[in-house]
Parts: sequence; structure tokens; C-alpha cells
Amino acid sequence: MAKLVATLGTSPGGIVETFLHLRESDSSLNDIVVITTSDPSTRKAYDILLNIFQCCVKVNYPQVMLSKIEMPFQDITSSEDLEEFYNKIKGVINEGDYVDITGGRKAMSAVAAMAAAKKGARVFTTIIPQSDYTIINNKVKELEDKVIEKCDEALKGIYCSLISKNARTIELTIR
Repeated sequence: MAKLVATLGTSPGGIVETFLHLRESDSSLNDIVVITTSDPSTRKAYDILLNIFQCCVKVNYPQVMLSKIEMPFQDITSSEDLEEFYNKIKGVINEGDYVDITGGRKAMSAVAAMAAAKKGARVFTTIIPQSDYTIINNKVKELEDKVIEKCDEALKGIYCSLISKNARTIELTIR
């Protein structure tokens, strides 16, 4: 069964937007592996992502499991970091998986795409209008980086507003 492997930067909604798009055509997609760095803003984004999943995704897809792999550096700044990231993500990706390169630093996305090509996985990215991105990012900056225990209607409104309704997910292929 295919899984979604996604890089995460500071905008948590992209992973959800990609998942929702993929789920339209693959109802067996239930596992999401998120790869992050140890940067504090990325840790905050992951906590917010957990809240988005609890409030906005688990309601319709209770079987979906989200897991995290955190790299021991804040950014890829050396060839050693690059190789470590490549080996880690290559070890997670299997043939037929989906790899979302929307989030994270450019080097993370490039390495994830290379690993996906090597392993026979499909590469996707999600694009949202700049105006949506700006609004959502401003909301993310205002949120605390704590995982909520229970999602009430007010929290649902806050966290679900971090998912763009104007997102477009595309597969990166050359024909």
C-alpha cells in the first residue's frame, strides 16, 4: 500500500492539501510520513499540522496515521547533511509511494525528488495562490506551538482555515 512521504517547512497546510488531493483517487492512502529538520519554526509547523489533522482530517479519515522523522540539523548546510537526508528519505520511500515536495527548503525538495525517482515513487507539489499563502502564513505566525488535546468548533474553525480551498496539486512528470 502506498504512503505519502512529505517534506515540511513552516507552512503545515500544504501536506494536508496534497493528501486530500491524492485521497480523491487513492482511497487506500492512510499513512503519511513527514520529514522535518530540527529548526524551531519547523517544529512549530509540525505541531500545527497535528492540530489540523485532529480538527480537519481525522473527522473524515479516522484511519489515517501521521508520523514524523526529524533530521538532527536545522537546514542542509553541508554535503554531509545532504547525504544524511538523502539516505534517510530514500530509506522511507518505496516504489509506488507519493512524495510531496511542497514544503521545506529547496535542497530538501530536490533531494526528495531524486530519491523518489530512484525508488520509483511519484512526485507531487501543491500550489496555492500567493494571496492565500500570505493570509495562511500570517495566521500560522499567530498560533502557539502546542498540540491541542481536544478540537472544539472554535479550534476547528482556526485550524481548518489553514487549508487553502484554492490549492492545486500537480504531479511532476516529464512525458
